Amino acid sequence: MEKIDTEFKSDLIEIAAERYKSGRLSRRGFVSAMGALGLVPLLGDRAMAQASELVVCNWGGQASEILAELLGKAYEAETGIPVRVDGAGPSAGKVRAMVESGAVVWDVCDSGAGSAIVMNEAGVIQEIDYNIVDRNKVLKGTALPFAIGNYVFSYALSYNPTMLPGGTPRTWADVWNVEAFPGMRTFRKSVRGQLEAAALAMGVAKEDVYTFLDDEGIKAAIAKFRALRDNIIVWGSGADSQNLFLQGEVAMGNIYSTRAFLLRDQMEPGTFEMTFDGAVLQPGMWVVPKNNPAGTEAAMNFIATCQNPELQAEWFAAIGNAPINPAAAELVPAELAFLNPNSPENVAKQVIYNDEWYGKNQVSAEELYIDALIG
Repeated sequence: MEKIDTEFKSDLIEIAAERYKSGRLSRRGFVSAMGALGLVPLLGDRAMAQASELVVCNWGGQASEILAELLGKAYEAETGIPVRVDGAGPSAGKVRAMVESGAVVWDVCDSGAGSAIVMNEAGVIQEIDYNIVDRNKVLKGTALPFAIGNYVFSYALSYNPTMLPGGTPRTWADVWNVEAFPGMRTFRKSVRGQLEAAALAMGVAKEDVYTFLDDEGIKAAIAKFRALRDNIIVWGSGADSQNLFLQGEVAMGNIYSTRAFLLRDQMEPGTFEMTFDGAVLQPGMWVVPKNNPAGTEAAMNFIATCQNPELQAEWFAAIGNAPINPAAAELVPAELAFLNPNSPENVAKQVIYNDEWYGKNQVSAEELYIDALIG
C-alpha cells in the first residue's frame, strides 16, 4: 500500500479532531484513528521533565528535509531533544482543530503573519516568550506578541526561457499578454500574493497596490484573472509549483522564491529564470500551538536556536529561505546574494506584503479569486 499523502493525512487529522470535539467520536476512537495515522506516541502523557521529541510542522518537500538536518540537528545538539518534522502543512484551520479538540500533535509551526493573526484571534496559539527568544534578531515589525519571523520569501515571477522563443516576460503585464507570450501560466490556488500581480499588470505602482485593492480594485483584479483562466494551471503547494516547471507543464508563473531557488539547480542551465521585479516580499512566522506536547520552554528554545545567524545563512544557501536576522546578511555567500529577496537591492523592486490588508480582505477576496480561476 502506498504511503498516505501528507496533505490528505492532515485533513484526516482535522476531521477526526472536529468529530472528537463535537462528541461524535470517543477518545478511544480518536486515539485509534490517530494510531492508524502513526500519531499515537504524540497523544500520551507528555507532562515529563524533558520532552522525548519536538515536532515542527512545515509545508513539506525538500524544505522538511533541510529543516530536520540543519535546524533540527542544531537544536538536538544544544538540548538533547530530537526534532521530527511533519510536512503536513500547519494551516490555521488544522491548528485550531487540534487545539480545540485537546489533541495537539505539533510543537512549533511554520506559518505566516496573516495566518498567525487568525490563530491568535481564535485563541489557539501561545504568546512568544521574549525572555528566551530575542526580538532583536529579526526584522523590524516581525516580532509580534504571538508570532515571530523565521525567514523571508517572495512570490516571484518565474519562467522557462526555452518555452518562450519569442521573448521572455519581464513584467506582470507581459504575463497577461498571451499573444506575445504564449503558454500556460501558474498561480497559487490561494489569493495570498496573487492579486498584487494583477494590480501591477494594470499599471498600478508597487507602492500603491494595497490602496488600489479596495472593493472596486479587488473586482478589477479578479476580472484580470478570469480573463486569463484558460491559460492558468493552479498550484496548491510549493511542491506542486515546482513540479509544474520540472515537468514542463507551464512556461511562467507566480511561485515562492524558495521553490525558484531550488529549480535553478534542478533544471537544465538556461531553462529557468526568476525576477524580483514586482514580486511580493513576505516574512514567514514561527507560532506555537497552545498545549503543545513538548511544552512551551522546549518550543521557545527551538525558535531561539533558529535565530543563530550562521544557521540562517546556511538555511538560505540550502533552500533559499532568506535570513530574517539582520546579522546573517553578511554571511550569505556572495555568489547567492542576487537570489536573496531580503537584500536592499531586491527589496527595492518588490511590493511589501500588507498584513492589515489581508486581515480585512482575505476571506472575501479568496472566494472571488477561487471562483474566477476554477469556479
